[in-house]
Amino acid sequence: MASFLTRAFKLAVPDDPSVGAFLDIAGNPHHDAIRAIAAAGVTLGCNDESTLFCPKRPVTRGEMASFLARALDLIP
Repeated sequence: MASFLTRAFKLAVPDDPSVGAFLDIAGNPHHDAIRAIAAAGVTLGCNDESTLFCPKRPVTRGEMASFLARALDLIP
């Protein structure tokens, strides 16, 4: 999902390593894409503190709709 959105919306990986540095994405093959969607405001993480991304959890239809709405700037 993260890689799909990064490619589809041509999102850039942030230069600042602290941006999108969720605690659970180290070693994940989609690490850079996850950081890119975080930097673009497409994802907020999967916990209230925005410290986790939960990359192994399936994405729900509602979550994907939210990601697309944020990527398309449909959510104010």
